[in-house]
Amino acid sequence: MNKNKILWIGITSILCILLLIGVIGFEKYDNMKNPHQAFEKDLKQEEEVDSTEESTASGKNVINLLLLGVDSTEVREAREMGYRSDSIMVVSMNLDTKKVKLISIPRDSYTEVPGNDNKDKINHAMAFGGGPRKNGNQYAVEAVEGLLGINIHYYVTMDLDAVKDIVDTIGGVTVDVERSMGSGERRLQKGEQNLNGQQALIYLSNRTAPTGDFARIQQQQKFMMALFRQTKEKGKFSDIIPLYLKMQNKVFTDLRIDQMGALVLFLKDINPEDIEIYTLKGRDMMIDDIYYLDIDREHMKEILN
Repeated sequence: MNKNKILWIGITSILCILLLIGVIGFEKYDNMKNPHQAFEKDLKQEEEVDSTEESTASGKNVINLLLLGVDSTEVREAREMGYRSDSIMVVSMNLDTKKVKLISIPRDSYTEVPGNDNKDKINHAMAFGGGPRKNGNQYAVEAVEGLLGINIHYYVTMDLDAVKDIVDTIGGVTVDVERSMGSGERRLQKGEQNLNGQQALIYLSNRTAPTGDFARIQQQQKFMMALFRQTKEKGKFSDIIPLYLKMQNKVFTDLRIDQMGALVLFLKDINPEDIEIYTLKGRDMMIDDIYYLDIDREHMKEILN
């Protein structure tokens, strides 16, 4: 085979590869612009389920995303220690109406948990699954699905260090801190202030209030809304994907890149007024001297409907 023929075959092969990459890239970009297309498979499955049985929070063109916050230190990772999800939120996004509902689930909620024959606290699912690097994400998804009775399509599990980096990237988040909290150098004063990444972690994790974990949930919800508004105001939504690519060892998700891009573009067009926030409530109870929250099922049904 002469050199010209070899060269021609080589050039043709390279052009075919570039064309293939271009087609795939265009398809992913097209999916990003059209969230219905990016989530076509899930939406079709939900539509088939809706046609055969009554639905609750799931429905036509609705995507349910589970957000989990964990604190996975290097020591815990090295010793393969289980750790729990301190923040559990379901974000339900209607792609047609552009309405968003956020439901916070208290970490002490008493429910069926994979990996345990008995009911347990819902935040233990992550630990029973061995953390986000093993089966923790799937266990958490199954526990939330069992409690709420809806399909969770995707999850995003975020380590606290990732939250810190996100906050610092957008230049801090302004929050009206309800009370002084923390101690020593890790202390926040009461009042409105621009929190950097480290200060945000103090605010998100503190529960030294009469209402305990419910106070922390309110802080997390308040912070999420402030983060959303200020990311929108500063035009920082375009930084989300590059930031994720830099922090893949601290953020775990089963979303594809084009689906993440589609959700970023979807959220970019959402008005803060179109986001409704709920928190499950229940009855305090003790079992073997351990505190649990027995979820109010009627209240939960009202939220889901």
